Amino acid sequence: MKTLWTCNLTFIVVGLVSTFRASNANELVQIKPSRWLEVRHPIGQVVYSHGRKSQPARNGMRLTTIGDAINTKQNSSAVLAIDIGSGFINVSENTSVNIQKLLTGKNGERITQLEVKSGQVRLQIRKFTHVASQLEIRTPAGIAGVRGTMFGVNVQHSGKMSVATLKGNVATSAQGQTVMVKAGFENITIPGEPPSTPVPLEENTDLDIHQLTAHAGQARIIGSIAPVNLLVIAKQPQNTDRNGKFDLTIPLVANHRIEAVVVTPLGKKQIYELAIP
Repeated sequence: MKTLWTCNLTFIVVGLVSTFRASNANELVQIKPSRWLEVRHPIGQVVYSHGRKSQPARNGMRLTTIGDAINTKQNSSAVLAIDIGSGFINVSENTSVNIQKLLTGKNGERITQLEVKSGQVRLQIRKFTHVASQLEIRTPAGIAGVRGTMFGVNVQHSGKMSVATLKGNVATSAQGQTVMVKAGFENITIPGEPPSTPVPLEENTDLDIHQLTAHAGQARIIGSIAPVNLLVIAKQPQNTDRNGKFDLTIPLVANHRIEAVVVTPLGKKQIYELAIP
């Protein structure tokens, strides 16, 4: 394999999420006028969905009810502003986010649950003023949630979730087990399994290619990346196994050049151009 060039782009991901607490459903009420997520700065193809209706997202649109969602396509992004100025959720390309809960408790606590089916979200949230407030990021594999921390979340189409923590502690929960990811550590959660044991945070964007061949108009690419990272090849998100390994076959383009992108949970990105023999 020959790597023609690489380009480093680094993003800082900041998140602040509450601790988990069981709540009595009778003590929570949905106050629609006071709870919302507002679309800001949509770039590229961003789709807003409400019920069975979908349309291009515009600045100022609000997600207010369970099931409301935005989806970003390739090279697209958006920001969701959280009500009462409590923070922002940066939604990266190829990402789906929908509301599962937007609740206000009788004592003023705010319960926010968002589902990320695939892609990446980066959060910048101010510290909650109410100790019982919650903000959870739910994925097909599990839940990430904390208070007073900085963290990032990646979700592959397979459902594999990766969490990396810069400051504080992040609780990753699945299959009835919770594992704390402390500052300077990262872990993965695979659907149907409990969270893995955290390992030191590396922010490693290396792409190791073990085989790169062409046959009958198809390119076969076998390689590996850090298990926590996202991989995009030929502008399509790809799945990797628990060890970060992948084996895929894609159509061979005329110039025999294929772009590969590796993204860490904290948003650090490295772009490779692969030259197919």
